[in-house]
Amino acid sequence: MFYAGFVSSNLSPSPEALKHGHRVAILRDGGEAYPRMLEAIRGARDSVLLEMYIFADDAVGRKFGDALVERAKAGVDVRLLYDAGGSRDTPRDFFGELRAGGVKVVEFHPLARFYQGFGLRRRNHRKLLVVDGRVAQLGGINIARDYESVEEGGLGWRDTNVEIEGPAVRELADMFLDLWARERKADPVPARRPPVTASAGARALVLSSHRYRDRWEIAQHYRHAVVNARARIWIANAYFLPSASFRRALRKADRRGVDVRLIVPGRSDFAPVLYASQRLFGGYLRSGIRVYEWPGQMMHAKTAVVDGEWSTVGSYNIDHLSLLHNYELTAVVVDRDFGRRMEEMYERDFAECREITLEEWRKRGWKRRMCEWFFYQFRTLF
Repeated sequence: MFYAGFVSSNLSPSPEALKHGHRVAILRDGGEAYPRMLEAIRGARDSVLLEMYIFADDAVGRKFGDALVERAKAGVDVRLLYDAGGSRDTPRDFFGELRAGGVKVVEFHPLARFYQGFGLRRRNHRKLLVVDGRVAQLGGINIARDYESVEEGGLGWRDTNVEIEGPAVRELADMFLDLWARERKADPVPARRPPVTASAGARALVLSSHRYRDRWEIAQHYRHAVVNARARIWIANAYFLPSASFRRALRKADRRGVDVRLIVPGRSDFAPVLYASQRLFGGYLRSGIRVYEWPGQMMHAKTAVVDGEWSTVGSYNIDHLSLLHNYELTAVVVDRDFGRRMEEMYERDFAECREITLEEWRKRGWKRRMCEWFFYQFRTLF
């Protein structure tokens, strides 16, 4: 049973942090996530809290912008918190139009202030929507054409979100408002809603690293799940550059008979990270870990399922930036029905992927090997 014997400390919550009473739905890609997000926004009666790393000025961004402005003009408290680095290609006039339409907009860490310091790397990588304190959506999907389905004119990036109803929604709203108050001290924060209570439904918790004392919390939950796995560890991660200790934990799991599989991008929006991550493929394959490359457009998901019981979906890349620098957000669900649905999603993805064999990997050329070696030396800078 997951979280049995989980040690409570300042860095990791006790098992009681898992609360019952959640409805959790998997949303595959922007094609499923965007309609649900827009439906929730357009039906808002009290508040819309939206937090994005990338909010693009394109067809998708305009659609969301129009929905936010419409609700703001209807008297709904609409707040948008976007990251200056992630949204650096979005014209400031775009956000000015949202403000003029009644949307309260905050830019996280404007770049001009941080050109000379560590703050340039401390980005808000979270993706979150909370509507009326009732329903929330989080995961890896930004608001941009990249994530929209090809049928709707997008690029069809592979990603995953979850939609949550239940006690964790109150916590997600609090996480948003905590960061909002930090960035915009003069703006009053609305009254916090009482928590939702329920006795039935999936057990879940939400984890955020926007406070320094919680910096290691997401990594600890991942590691606990890997160490306690008995049958399967399936991970999909866009920028998979785990620490040496995490890699050792995966190898140990494989040696005790656990089916360890990784889904990684076949192509990336940032080639240096792709090459650096590929430097480690040989070690995975020699130890028996199976590696699958996503063949299509960018695979941007950050998910895992362990033993069909422990699952996570969020913004957390298993790399140096997510561990030490970026603000991240993820949901952990401990539930067999949800785990089964996660495994069904993975089976579908495995079928679309190309599995890499050790024999094939050993035949790659010296130029490829040099790129991998070179960019791996700078892995902590990406």
